[in-house]
Amino acid sequence: MSDTDAPLVGTDEAVTLTLEGQARGAVQANVVRMTQSTAEHVEGEVVRLEQSAARVIHAGSADVRQSGVLTVDADSATVRGSGILAARTGTLSVQQSGVGFVTTQDAHLEGAQVGVLVGQRVDAKNARTVVLIGQHIEGNVETMLDPRGALLLGIGFASVVGLVSILGGLLFRRPRRR
Repeated sequence: MSDTDAPLVGTDEAVTLTLEGQARGAVQANVVRMTQSTAEHVEGEVVRLEQSAARVIHAGSADVRQSGVLTVDADSATVRGSGILAARTGTLSVQQSGVGFVTTQDAHLEGAQVGVLVGQRVDAKNARTVVLIGQHIEGNVETMLDPRGALLLGIGFASVVGLVSILGGLLFRRPRRR
């Protein structure tokens, strides 16, 4: 048996599930291959989506191509020509795709747009982020909000909230009763 053919927990044999043009609630197998399909929850050691959609993916390895996913939780994930709202991975490769929020150890971005990325090591080529937090960042990445800008934005936001709270208290306070 290869790594991709390991048995599903609680079974003696590897389970491979291939979906084409189907809609499912929950999908669980050692190897899941979805093509032009949808699923609520997908779980497996190896998960591959192509022109498909899923709400949640839990996987050892996820490969998402021309697909849309709300949440990916995987040891490693590759995203090509796709959109993901949130991802938590050990290793992430994003190529010509968009990801909203990412936490990862290692990220490789190529032609990617990412909202918020928090990672240990980031290697980027023509990537754009709103917020990027990382220890080792290499390559060409355009960040709209650096750590200094984030701090200033936080201070400004807190000041506005505090001012509105004080003004609201002065304008709408009740008169004291004697």
